[in-house]
This record gives sequence, C-alpha cells and structure tokens, in this order.
Amino acid sequence: MKITKENLILNFIVYTTAFLLAIGFGAVLIWTIMRINPFSALSLIVSTALFTPFGRTATFYYLVELTLISLGLAISYRAKYWNIGGDGQLIFGAIFSMQTIFSLEHLFSPWLVIVATLLMGMLGGAIYGVIPAIIKVKLNVNEVLSTLMLNFIAIYFMTWLVDVTGPWKDPHAAELESYPIPYSLYLENPIILTLIMVFAIAIIYILAEKTFFGFKIKVIGSSHYAADYAGIDRGKVYIYLGLISGALAGLAGSIEILSVSHILSSTFDSLYMGYVAIFTTWLASLNPLFVILSSLLMSTLLSGGYFMEAVTSVSVLFIYYFEGITFISIIIFEATKSKIKRVMKLG
Repeated sequence: MKITKENLILNFIVYTTAFLLAIGFGAVLIWTIMRINPFSALSLIVSTALFTPFGRTATFYYLVELTLISLGLAISYRAKYWNIGGDGQLIFGAIFSMQTIFSLEHLFSPWLVIVATLLMGMLGGAIYGVIPAIIKVKLNVNEVLSTLMLNFIAIYFMTWLVDVTGPWKDPHAAELESYPIPYSLYLENPIILTLIMVFAIAIIYILAEKTFFGFKIKVIGSSHYAADYAGIDRGKVYIYLGLISGALAGLAGSIEILSVSHILSSTFDSLYMGYVAIFTTWLASLNPLFVILSSLLMSTLLSGGYFMEAVTSVSVLFIYYFEGITFISIIIFEATKSKIKRVMKLG
C-alpha cells in the first residue's frame, strides 16, 4: 500500500486506539479474575522478553518466523487472496526439511546440508501453498476453507510421522517426537537469520511496490472487474501468490527445525504461528516494511508471556486473548476510518 502522510496518521490512530483498548480489557480481566496487578504483569512481559538473555533469544526466533510468514500473507491479502494456511505450509516446510536432513546428513558438508534444507523447506511450503490456489482457480473453491482444512491435514500428517508406530519416531524419546537433527546442522547464528529476514523483506517489498506483478496484485485487490477488463489473469496471480506465501512459511518451518526445536514433534513449537501471523499482517496494514514492527510486538508478547505465566500464574493464553481483542478492535476502527478522516479533517 502507498505510504502517505494521511495513511500514516489514520493507521496510527486506528492501531494505537485498538492496542490501548486491548490493554484496558486485558488489565480488567487480570485484575477481576486473578486479583493480580495487571501493570506488573504486563511490565514483566516486556522486561523479560527484551532485557534478559533467554527472553531476547526467544523473541528473536519468534520475530524471524513471524516476519517471514507475515510477508507472504501481506502480499496475498493485497490481492484479497485470503490464505490462512500458514501453519500447514510451515509444517510441510519442516517435514521437507527433516527429510532432507535424514537423506543428506552423511553425504555432504554441514553448510551444504543447511542450504539444501532451507531450499527444500521453501519447496515444501510452496507445494502445500499452491494446492489451495489451484483448487480455487480450477474449481472455484474458497481459499479460506481449503487452507483451513489443509492446516488440519498437515498437523495430523506430522503427528502420524512421529507417532508410536510412525516412521520418524525416536524410540528413546518419551514424547511423540522425531529423531533429533545433528548438532553440526544447528543454525543459531543471529546474523545469518537476520540477513535472511531482511532479504525476504526487501524482495517482497520490491515485488509488491516496484514490479508489474505488484501492480496486478493492487488491481485485483481493488476490483476483480477492473482486473478482468485490463486482461489480468487472476488465476495465474493467485497461483504465484500461493507459491510465494507457501515458500516463505516453509522457510519459517526450516528455520524452526534448524534453529529452535531441532526435532519434529506432535507439539511442534511453532504450531499456530500461522494464525498469529494473520494478526501481525493486519497490524502492519499489509505493508512489507511494517511487518517486522508488528512481528516484533507480537514476538515480545509471546516470549514474555511464558515468563509471566511462570511468575504470576497468568496463563500465556492471555496473550492470545490480547491478540484477539486487538484484532477485533482494528477491524471495528478500520470500518470507521472515513469518519475519523472527516473528524480529523484529513480528507
């Protein structure tokens, strides 16, 4: 979306108000039910997530994964292609990554295996992401339904792989999890991960704002009739968007395996990250340059939420409640933008 002074002011008003409302509702909930000082709980989230070594590390990994998934969703949502299948695409990226590691770990040097793992993770996510796009184009099936159902298929397929009788079940593990990847394949260098994230932001921004493909996306998002009149092949654009968003989510799945969990399990650490990314995408107003900021906010809340749960007994699920209230508030205030514009005399 075009960045203008008007849009920046309106978005600041809308998102700040929504955020403050969420804080207010959350504070009331914590005090009413738990009788815990809500401001102490919220300050604990920020202080532990950003000012402790373990908290900063967790926040950083959440940031990388959320940014990658959100970038794919941002460019898709601009064309009103409502992909909510980030979780399934991330899981299939992780599955392709694990298979690559199992196949190549003894054949090539660790860095070659890591590069191959990242590429195959993107391939796995892209394949899984393009399926609902093809179904939409060929059968006119709504992508919200198909991506949602594919999420469940991915989760249950992953669970089967690491089940008691599954092919990847580690017999020495008490939980349902795969064999761990070798230590030599750990990718925990923050500089490399940051470069991957920044490169992805640059590519998606250029694609969305500086190319003819990005122009097609804007036209489709503004009006299907205008797109058809201009001779734009909407089906082809949807397929490309499915590939792009799926590849980015799959890359996040690879990073989860290489950098964080190092295993595939029935309680995969990044499960439901795709749904969280929907929130960060809208909070960024579908702008690739703002995605990293909204992802940082949510990453801070997620990592700090686990500390808050341990210290104050306030469940980390409160963070998802907070996310939901903020999301609903944004939707409501987005619908009143025209009135806000008139009041502020911006239009």
